Amino acid sequence: MNATAQRASAPRLLLVEGNDALRRALQLLLTGQGYQVHAFSRAVLALADPLAITASHLVIDYDLPEADGIDALNLLQLHGWKGRAVLITVSYSQRLRDAALRAGFAATLPKPFPDANLIEAVRGAPATK
Repeated sequence: MNATAQRASAPRLLLVEGNDALRRALQLLLTGQGYQVHAFSRAVLALADPLAITASHLVIDYDLPEADGIDALNLLQLHGWKGRAVLITVSYSQRLRDAALRAGFAATLPKPFPDANLIEAVRGAPATK
């Protein structure tokens, strides 16, 4: 299979992170792990993308302008999205973690986190602290 065909068949991942430098670093990390990453600075931009519903994964910051990460996941789910979602946040608390789990997030990672923890959370393996 050639590189173009591999990219086209790679799992599609939505990445929503407001910090430009972190978004780019995460995009490179996840692309290197074989994901077709579609990165956005705001949830409203990601939700406006007609391909958003076709993503199999979501990595989203909790603290975003206009809509937080939980609200964004709820909107995707209203449109039938059923992928694996990971919430990342500097505002980590047990209360937020519990709310994220109730909303359907598979994992919540406090920033900063090791790259390996994000990869494990996205893939479905248990993340270590």
